[in-house]
Amino acid sequence: MKKHFLAAVAVTIGALALTACGGNANSSSSSSASGFGDCKVTGQPDSIKLKTQKPDVLTVAVVLPNPGWSNGTNPDSVKSGFEYCMAADIAHRAGLKSVQLKNFAWDQFISGTASGYDIGLATVTITDKRKEVFDFSRRYFSSNLGIATKKDSNVTADTLRDSKIAVLQGNVGAQWVAEVLKPTKSAAVFQSAADIFTALSAGQVDAVVTDTTIALTSVKETGGALAVTGQIALDQGYGVVLPRNSENTAAVDKAVGDLDSDGTLKSLAADYLQPTFGVDPNSVPFWVVK
Repeated sequence: MKKHFLAAVAVTIGALALTACGGNANSSSSSSASGFGDCKVTGQPDSIKLKTQKPDVLTVAVVLPNPGWSNGTNPDSVKSGFEYCMAADIAHRAGLKSVQLKNFAWDQFISGTASGYDIGLATVTITDKRKEVFDFSRRYFSSNLGIATKKDSNVTADTLRDSKIAVLQGNVGAQWVAEVLKPTKSAAVFQSAADIFTALSAGQVDAVVTDTTIALTSVKETGGALAVTGQIALDQGYGVVLPRNSENTAAVDKAVGDLDSDGTLKSLAADYLQPTFGVDPNSVPFWVVK
């Protein structure tokens, strides 16, 4: 059955009735703060308690570029985005004064070797294997796998297994291709989203399998040369990453739940994700690969 992608920004999103400014007038406030870029933070300060690397600062591990989620090419240039503003909201609710980003390469971050941060926000899908390395909050965004091809490609659900596929190292798409799809040709593994879509544009591979969000964002930048032709439904989602056994895990999890219930997550998706994707993800057909 077709899953509603953006409508499932968080587990209880169907119960939300608030619109794009975010926040419940009875329980939260909205304001801009210089330490939070262009974000309009919501909620009550000191509603959670965090122990941070630096006084009054929430240090956030990111993997840039990640358009729509953290808008900028380096930590100093990021002032907006779904995940950046979610971090600002968490910091605000913890009574902190600012957010500071710390950029890592994807393979360093996802391996668990990165250090010196309080939380990580890099569109990371929660999996049992990753729970052995990190703590996670509850999901803040439900995710699926998108299949990107050249616009005139003849790759379909029936031919995907026999196609030359590119995947991102450590991505859930790589795991799905290896363990579920089991293609007849070895998948090409790349270190960054930019690399896999460059390979697709150059005709080195027939298709890319990665998060639908990543696929839509990357394809939009090609001006119609590439397309997201299908997606695979998964019962998975992105969570806030914390170092294993962090004493902040429970508080961050509570904050994510509050951001869901007061409408802030829905607002952030409307402000930053829908314009970045260029299309409604629900318009991308779901494929069943036999």
